[in-house]
Amino acid sequence: MSTRNPMNKRTQAQQAGEISGFTRKSAGSAKPARAAASSVRVEPASSRAKRKQAERGESLVGLSKEEKRARKREQRLREDRAYAVSNELLRDEPEYKSRRRVFWGLLAVGVVATVIVWIMMTMFPAGTDGTVQIAQIAGLVVAYAAIIGSFIYDLARIRPIRNDARRRAEGMSESKQIALLEAVAAKDKEKRGKRKAAKDGRDGK
Repeated sequence: MSTRNPMNKRTQAQQAGEISGFTRKSAGSAKPARAAASSVRVEPASSRAKRKQAERGESLVGLSKEEKRARKREQRLREDRAYAVSNELLRDEPEYKSRRRVFWGLLAVGVVATVIVWIMMTMFPAGTDGTVQIAQIAGLVVAYAAIIGSFIYDLARIRPIRNDARRRAEGMSESKQIALLEAVAAKDKEKRGKRKAAKDGRDGK
């Protein structure tokens, strides 16, 4: 092991105390972080919490329980109103209605095929004719294909329309949402009144 030359200037300066040694500070010597002040906005850690906070438009940190409950109740009302408006927008979408019929048709085919296979398995247990077993397997294939296909069709062809209607509903102002819902309610009330009047007229005859 090599030693420093005692005549070296750096060695002499260290011995005289002019140069102090350097050591890395440990993690335990670090100063603890101070708590955020009440006026500082604390950002949530998870992305889901950040998204919810963005939807609310403000943080609930520092509010009382009553205020938090009021804010959450108001948020639920906004979400319910947007959901109702999006449903009303979908009622005026002919493409949505036609695709929903396709979805229910595929789902009905799958359910019917499942029932038929179940009846065949009950009437013809295992070990029967090979033709019956082939028919059972074919029925199961049709049932699974129709049911799985219906959900894939919903994801690929129907959900984009629902998402678009939801975006349009959320993009509307609160006054427009309320006006649309009131107009729909008035129209439905008028239709019910006409149906009731027609029924009373038939009963009177």
